[in-house]
Amino acid sequence: MPTDGQRSARAAFDAARASFERLTKSTDPRELAAALVESWEGTERALCAFAGTSALSGVAVVRELRQRNLLSLDDAHALVDLQAAAERARTDGYVPTSTDLDMARGAREHMSQVLSREVRGDPSAEQRYSGPVSTPPSVAIPPATLPPPEPLPASARSNRLAIAVMAIVVLAVVGAGAYYALSFSRQSSALRDGRAAYAAGDRLTARNAFASATRDDPALAEPHIYLGRLAREDGDLATASAELRRAVELEPANYLAHRELAALLLSTGQLELARSFYQRAIELNPTDKLSLGYMACTLQRLGRSDLAVRFFQRAGPGEWQACQAAPPAPAMMPPAAPR
Repeated sequence: MPTDGQRSARAAFDAARASFERLTKSTDPRELAAALVESWEGTERALCAFAGTSALSGVAVVRELRQRNLLSLDDAHALVDLQAAAERARTDGYVPTSTDLDMARGAREHMSQVLSREVRGDPSAEQRYSGPVSTPPSVAIPPATLPPPEPLPASARSNRLAIAVMAIVVLAVVGAGAYYALSFSRQSSALRDGRAAYAAGDRLTARNAFASATRDDPALAEPHIYLGRLAREDGDLATASAELRRAVELEPANYLAHRELAALLLSTGQLELARSFYQRAIELNPTDKLSLGYMACTLQRLGRSDLAVRFFQRAGPGEWQACQAAPPAPAMMPPAAPR
């Protein structure tokens, strides 16, 4: 029997299926980017309904369901990938890739499976597929008996040498391509592993994976954003500041980097600086509710209650509402993990 949470989640996810369908029918990059964002937002609503909460969002709700054993590691991995693809699609001018679309399809399949499972007594994906895989017995093929080759004429030997040289050149080119492909694969794997581990609450694995990702691609901001977030959550403010400022330097147009640095500044009471970075994050993504909500908190703590009200209204309901009545002390108010 499905639970009330599952029924609500199914209804929310059914409403998102039209967005997923657009990903298979449209070829316009803007339409695909919008469909990616809407697909994630519908999936996120379904996840919140499944978890029975509206206070969590993004990676936080995936982590909550994973910790309650309602998602397998593969499920969490696929959903975090969709969330990351949607975040990229929010960037102006972003053209979704085939990888983004594959991630969306994978997340849709995983979410459909999650909502069709029995909540109790249903084994996780790891348990369901942990059995041995049988392979057909191999058949020995006796070597063929061939007559010895006839000697080649000089012209043929020359041609064969030319072919051998060409083959070496081709192998060198293919080898170089394989090297770069492997480097990209390592980078993608490190980021995927880091996101999945963070969603599952495995902080050590996540930290190691994101550190590896910074070495694979030193120009990428995302692993620095996660490392800064992890350091902030651990109370290591110096490391958090260094990582997040590095993220902003690497990708000045990445609103997540600005938002996460603003969260650090807000949590340490640097209100004017926090306001500045939240403002930049909102300029880069005017629909980001976390930036809007915590900008409202920042303004309220700066004594700008009149302006704060407007941002609270734009943000709508969320965890940031806790600071409307009685703003907590800086050390007690690290904003929720950004999406």
